[in-house]
Amino acid sequence: MNAATPRRRTQVERRNESEEALLDAAADLVAERGVERASLASIGERAGTSRGLPTHHFGSKDALVARLARRAQNQIDDSAWAALRERVPNVEDARGLDLVRATVDGFLERFEHPHSDDRALIVMWGATFPAEASVEGMIDADRRSLEGWAGLIETGQRDGSIRPDLDAQTVAVLLQGLVRGVAATLLTDADLTEMGRVRDTCQRWITSALERPEEPRS
Repeated sequence: MNAATPRRRTQVERRNESEEALLDAAADLVAERGVERASLASIGERAGTSRGLPTHHFGSKDALVARLARRAQNQIDDSAWAALRERVPNVEDARGLDLVRATVDGFLERFEHPHSDDRALIVMWGATFPAEASVEGMIDADRRSLEGWAGLIETGQRDGSIRPDLDAQTVAVLLQGLVRGVAATLLTDADLTEMGRVRDTCQRWITSALERPEEPRS
């Protein structure tokens, strides 16, 4: 084959590219209109494809939204890991408290200039609030995120940087509520305050609430 001849994409590659384009369109529409008003037909139109292609790829709107929720949370997780690498030189040897602080700061930094997926994640999170809501993909993303927070807390308790009297799962719920609540509030009204100030205050609060006090010297 001539080196200048472009390689033909496989059927799997074409399918993956098509699905990613549909998820991009879904993120835009969910961020703009909410979950209920982002129909499969409108997603197909926004992606520049046929109205029926989302159904062909995902089967149902619930399945598409679940896939979008997983993708959005994975992007947040990847961003948080990258932030850890930037802020903490040796992640494997870092204290748990430092990992928590860096993860929170990385999450909030991402929402200074949020992408459609970031906005969609917050919208989908809000869509789980009604009692009869069924956004199972978002619930699964929530649980995976909470497991990650709890793991960081437990790391800090093992290395002595985080108070041992705290319940890791409870603290995980509080941290997730903090970062998502701040993100949702500032997405609603970005002029309320300056994000840098919010990030600094969060760092102080987390340290004050979680740091294990030094034992008095005898």
